[in-house]
Amino acid sequence: MTGISMEKLTPLLLSTGAAALRIGLILIAGYVGARLLRLGLGRLESALITAGERTEAVPGAAKKRVTTLVGLLRTIAIVGLWAVVVIITLEQIGLNITPILAGAGILGLAVGFGAQNLVRDLISGFFMVLEDQVRVGDVAIVNGTGGARRGDLLPNHRASGPFGGCPHLS
Repeated sequence: MTGISMEKLTPLLLSTGAAALRIGLILIAGYVGARLLRLGLGRLESALITAGERTEAVPGAAKKRVTTLVGLLRTIAIVGLWAVVVIITLEQIGLNITPILAGAGILGLAVGFGAQNLVRDLISGFFMVLEDQVRVGDVAIVNGTGGARRGDLLPNHRASGPFGGCPHLS
């Protein structure tokens, strides 16, 4: 007889079912973690806005600054959380994640060396917003070209010029 017997098939089905259950639980935990991150960062944002509004000289400036910074933190946290969820899920499927983690480390190191200026500009822009050095609506003149600041973009600052153009100020 060349067929598959039930004795051989039962452990395979049980291990596959258990792996699917673990993957489902990991995805549910990731979703709950993402919701908790959003909730916690939302509460942090509202607390920082109320604390900043009491000490801020310009009304509304603290809200813009805090919204920008918390949005950046939220994006970093959610991406990090889902990256961990994907790696754990791949491990539960049966893939060896050691080469993936090693490759990610080497890639991170290469990107870190290659993008030093980008990272430096991003951190500088983060602190410029944090220290309230530049706001939406500020007017900048660089080499005779000027305009009002349009948005909270890190690290580039966009200004609308006198002819409707959009020079990028870094």
